[in-house]
Amino acid sequence: MFIIRLDYDNSDNDSDDGSSEQKTQLCAARAHIPLPSTRALQREVKARVREFRNESWSDLMEEIKPSHKAFWAVTKALKTEGYTPIPQLKKPDNSVAIDDAQIADRIEEEVLQKTSLEPKDDLAPVSLSEVQTLVKSLNTRKAPGLDGISNKAIKFFYIPLLSLLVAIFNACLKNCYFPLAWKEAEVIGIHKPGKPRDLPASYRPISLLSGLGKLFDKILKTRLSDHLLGKGLIIDEQFGFRPAHSCLQQVFRLVEYVSEGFETERSTVAVFFDVAKAFDSVWHAGLIYKLYSLQVPDRLIITIQNYLTNRHFTFRHERTHSTRRLIRAGVPQGSTLSPLLYSAYINDIPRPSSSGVQLALFADDTALFYGSRNRSTRFTLLPLQRAIDELGQWFRKCGG
Repeated sequence: MFIIRLDYDNSDNDSDDGSSEQKTQLCAARAHIPLPSTRALQREVKARVREFRNESWSDLMEEIKPSHKAFWAVTKALKTEGYTPIPQLKKPDNSVAIDDAQIADRIEEEVLQKTSLEPKDDLAPVSLSEVQTLVKSLNTRKAPGLDGISNKAIKFFYIPLLSLLVAIFNACLKNCYFPLAWKEAEVIGIHKPGKPRDLPASYRPISLLSGLGKLFDKILKTRLSDHLLGKGLIIDEQFGFRPAHSCLQQVFRLVEYVSEGFETERSTVAVFFDVAKAFDSVWHAGLIYKLYSLQVPDRLIITIQNYLTNRHFTFRHERTHSTRRLIRAGVPQGSTLSPLLYSAYINDIPRPSSSGVQLALFADDTALFYGSRNRSTRFTLLPLQRAIDELGQWFRKCGG
């Protein structure tokens, strides 16, 4: 920094002979503002100092040797100070991380625990007995998926291999992950009886999924069922895929209602809905939102979300496969988890606001029925039509 000293004589202030340049210099000095000439001088001094330092460093590097008195001073100055080797670290199981790789892994685990936003809830871990029970229930006549591992082969798995499967399933639950290889579906066409063989629509697509993937699929279904059915979250009108409920019971419910109408001179009108491609049109984001609304454990929801995404299928005819395609919507065909997912998806279906109108569900099969003692068809159909409009609006919104 430059300090400029000016000798200021008050007598000069009374004189009119001072030039404007002198006045400017005087004001600048009072305000401590460097003049352009001063700033140029400052830049030149800094450049000279920098040049001198560079030259001195270059000369030192050319002349310095281990015997030079400045050698060790320079080495110490350039060396990063404060480094202390990391000692052996304890692991959670009280063993010790000894070598560099183990120490690095241990520190990584500690960092991940502090930086990972893992779901707080825990799912029941998969046990060996659970997997053994599932394997025993496998149908050996089912065709394998693209991986070629048949149910018959899985039934021959002994304890060491089943234990490995248990470890894999638990790792999948912990990391909310459904392996990509288990998401691949091989589709074959089965001819519909009585339909023209030369039309593509005459063939019913059947998805062949990985047998190992279907085992994990059942594990997810068990945990979702424990939450939805165990806590009574599925609406009473749904008779599909619930213990002690069946399609036949839903039919009996309607028959009983009609029979009571005959005895009380009540006319009954029923409307049955056929939802086209119900399982194939499920909106994934909407399903995940509804699972959160049903307070399904976070870890299970994230696993199901992963289960639904990046699924692909390829169609097989004889020994030829079609182009691999991405599945953008719907729940997987041939999966034991899919019907329960669909039940959760339509669980917020509107109950009829009109008094007396009944709703009946069995999976995607939907019916409304209503009885009235009024002989006027208009009064009988009006409440039913209101319920039909509400239901139609809901289906259009949800894409179900």
